[in-house]
Amino acid sequence: MSIRIENVTRVFGDFPAVRNLTLEIEAGELLALLGPSGSGKTTLLRMIAGLDFPDSGRILLDGEDATGLGAGERRIGFVFQHYALFRHMTVRDNVDFGLRVMPRAARPSRAERQAWVMELLERVGLAHLAGRFPAQLSGGQRQRVALARALAIRPRVLLLDEPFGALDAAVRKDLRRWLRNLHVEVPVTTVFVTHDQEEALDVANRVVVMNAGRIEQVGEPREVDAAPASPFMYRFLGHANRLSVEVVGDGVRLGNRLIDAARVDIAPGVPEGPAEAYVRAHEVVLVPPSDPRADMTARLVHSMARGGLLRLEFVGADGELFEAEIPREDCEDLALARDEIVGLHLRRMHIFPKGHG
Repeated sequence: MSIRIENVTRVFGDFPAVRNLTLEIEAGELLALLGPSGSGKTTLLRMIAGLDFPDSGRILLDGEDATGLGAGERRIGFVFQHYALFRHMTVRDNVDFGLRVMPRAARPSRAERQAWVMELLERVGLAHLAGRFPAQLSGGQRQRVALARALAIRPRVLLLDEPFGALDAAVRKDLRRWLRNLHVEVPVTTVFVTHDQEEALDVANRVVVMNAGRIEQVGEPREVDAAPASPFMYRFLGHANRLSVEVVGDGVRLGNRLIDAARVDIAPGVPEGPAEAYVRAHEVVLVPPSDPRADMTARLVHSMARGGLLRLEFVGADGELFEAEIPREDCEDLALARDEIVGLHLRRMHIFPKGHG
């Protein structure tokens, strides 16, 4: 099923949670709504589900206006962060619940329900636990039961609100992989909300980044990660450094150093003069302070190893924090120590108007 959101606005008191938002979601798509707390992503999800309603605008399901329909009329599956399983029911009965309460005319026979429930439990890897109760399951298993229950009614759309937020990092990673594979087997249109950038980029076919009730950027995960379109995107996606610079022709002046145009991406409409540069942490190369490639110098204040990377924090001459992510082998020859002064070569700078976004 396709979903079209047309000029939707939702206001709570004086707070505009969603502002004149338009979005197309294709049938069979696995789409992530990504954004910080308060960006409007959960409000938008609830309006798609029919659990909340817009103050203006329309929501169309397969081209039909569903704006005024309640949740029970939309045939949409919804999975909450905290599972919401019935504690007094077995796994099998939890998954069967939505089928059992369907109107008699639409309700499958008991045998059909039992066969479909066991097929779903096989798909989520829990058929052997069908007779257990939620309290006897791990958090990851309970979330898989919740997903199977949402799929049991054969929904036209599956909505997930921070589905893995209550789980630890290792379980979240396993469930992300599992959800990707499940979507291949059961390609129902799926929209999930998350504030976790890694989760959205890992799972979704397309990512919608929201900020202050509006869409900041839409694209495939690789596109959104490789080419953030605004200062907000650089800040939100993490590990981007902000510097004050001056645009001079096609290049940029950083302090007393002129950065040539080959290393500079200037956003459209940026005039000559004061501007802001964003440099992602992986675009920083460490060099000796005297190296002619050094665009600036900084003092090392912290380092943290993560896999094959070292995440380094520096303080620049202006007192601002600067981050770099460096392959560990590249740092071995430098033998870095805390408070050491190093040179930083900036491979790429992304320029926006001063104070923009």
